[in-house]
Amino acid sequence: MNPKEFFGEAKRRNVYKVAVAYAVAGWALAQGIAQVFPVFGVPNWIIQLIVLLIVIGFPIALVLAWVFELTSEGLKRTEDADLARPRAKSQAWVYVAVIGAVLSIGLFFVGRYTAVKANASENSFVKSIAVLPFENISDDKQNSYFADGVQDQILTNLAKVSELKVISHTSARQYKSGVQRNLREIGKQLGVAYIVEGSVQRSRDRLRINAQLIDARTDTHVWAETYDRTAADLFAIQSELAQSIVAQLKAKLSPQQKAEIEERPTQDLVAFELYLQAKTIIDSYINATDVRAALLQALKSLDEAIKRDPNFVSAYCYVALANDLLYFFDLDATPERITLAENAVNNALRLRPDSAEARFARADYLFRCLRDYDRALEELAIARPGLPNSTPFFILSGYINRRRNHFPEAERDFSTAFALDPRNPNAYNLLADTYVLERRLQEAVHVYDNVLAAGETVPIVYFRRASSIQSGTGDIRPLRDILAKFPDMEFAGGQTPVRVWISMLDHDYTRAEKFLADSPRKDFQDIDFSFYFPKSWYEAMITREKGDAAKATSAFRECREILAQRLVVKPEHARTIAVLAQVDANLGQKDLAISEAQHAIDLMPTSKDIYDGALVLEGLAQVYTWSGEHDRAIEVLQKLVSMPGYTNYGRLKLYPLWAPLRGNPKFENIVTSLGPK
Repeated sequence: MNPKEFFGEAKRRNVYKVAVAYAVAGWALAQGIAQVFPVFGVPNWIIQLIVLLIVIGFPIALVLAWVFELTSEGLKRTEDADLARPRAKSQAWVYVAVIGAVLSIGLFFVGRYTAVKANASENSFVKSIAVLPFENISDDKQNSYFADGVQDQILTNLAKVSELKVISHTSARQYKSGVQRNLREIGKQLGVAYIVEGSVQRSRDRLRINAQLIDARTDTHVWAETYDRTAADLFAIQSELAQSIVAQLKAKLSPQQKAEIEERPTQDLVAFELYLQAKTIIDSYINATDVRAALLQALKSLDEAIKRDPNFVSAYCYVALANDLLYFFDLDATPERITLAENAVNNALRLRPDSAEARFARADYLFRCLRDYDRALEELAIARPGLPNSTPFFILSGYINRRRNHFPEAERDFSTAFALDPRNPNAYNLLADTYVLERRLQEAVHVYDNVLAAGETVPIVYFRRASSIQSGTGDIRPLRDILAKFPDMEFAGGQTPVRVWISMLDHDYTRAEKFLADSPRKDFQDIDFSFYFPKSWYEAMITREKGDAAKATSAFRECREILAQRLVVKPEHARTIAVLAQVDANLGQKDLAISEAQHAIDLMPTSKDIYDGALVLEGLAQVYTWSGEHDRAIEVLQKLVSMPGYTNYGRLKLYPLWAPLRGNPKFENIVTSLGPK
């Protein structure tokens, strides 16, 4: 029988139909068994045997389909059922068996590959853990930071194990000690299978640490241990405890990881407590009411820690990070901050040239202080093996990728950071903000929905969720509701400007002026932490909308003086120059304003930094808007909406900044193109 005749005969004998039906039914049955049987405690070998029998039965079913046919008189051999049909050669069943066997083997390996992937995913979950804050049961309640330090170092040690998924500090510390915890719910919120909790009792030079490992899926105790030693043994206890947990989870621990876990961060417990206080502040700076004051306080604690232990590598790393932030966010953008950050990095690397933490600190310094993205990525590549569970690592990598216009990579990095630290405001805000920049506003809202589902309750989350809704739909009601519900909310000067804008939209200028006057702040942030607008900027906006040209001019002049002083401290800062250009445009200095805006673009082109570049380019559009060059403004806007940036539907539709363009058909077409679909 030639192949053509064989396949035709197979079709006539319904072999194809049987093959499809068996494959579908067999696959569904195997999947169902794999899901249901474990629930009833059926051993794995029985499940595997049944699946194997299903696979073996496939070629047998094809042979039976070839040989037999179901008729109204029952099951008959195909030749007997229809003697008029020409018979295939008797050896043809061999072809059927061979084809069936090949398909069966293929299905077997597909199933095995799927199982391997499923097992890998399951193992990833099984080896996931969160270390919750330990309870301080000492008579001296001042030892609370000491208890936090115990938990912090255990978590740090576990995070060095690449086979584990370890929830980072910021999320773990949300679950306070001394209260009843629903461990199953916490496990779901953090996406982990296991939880470590415990207590610390310190009395003079004696120390007792209780720790227990709990399966969060069933709320059952897996392991527990009590350590009763001198306080000087703290780091040895933490190392032993971490290695015991690694053994319980059957995770591999490389010799290098073991050595890192056993290394003491410092010999001075007081220095360690000071470091811990500072670390807590720096890791969560984004939610500080006054970011500058918080970072300066952290630096004070770190300086004291280093005085006590000049070889404290981790303290030097956090000194660098705090100074980086002060410079990068223009909170103290002086050359001295760069020098302090550089010296701290150099000290850390001098003490530990192979330290992944020190390499990360150098990468952060290169990114924030020097904007040297290529060298920063090189340092991150060196640090990567030693920081498998580091949220700051993935956040910094995402930052750099985003500014280089590598948005898929930035999404990946921020998503990883969010998985490791679901209640870390840096992680979830940056992921949501990346969606905002890509104008995927509904996905940004979804991120905040997940954050709220994870147990976060701080008002700023609701505010940022409402802001994403407004940016995507133009619906300002959620923002109104949140600001009304939390009238005192003010994070780093981000809410007063929104209250002012909403009042201006309502033409309630008296209320707008009151919001501004009631705030003790001298400047406010708009969009992000990278630039602070003087109070006089908003005073000028309000009085201009009121039609008081003289007061507006006076406020713009005051604003110009402040910006000029900032340029003395941080010359050639593109974003400052871009805002200065907008001020000059409103002062009637058209040619000067256009020249300044173009200079800002030359300093920060989108090819160098898509994030700042787009903001600077929007400054040029603003200059054209308020200089009467509307066609040129619209031309720039068309370019802006073709790239990631904050130029979105809600901003263009509502903000007074774009009022002169409203009614222009070209402008309205741009707004419509960005609107909700």
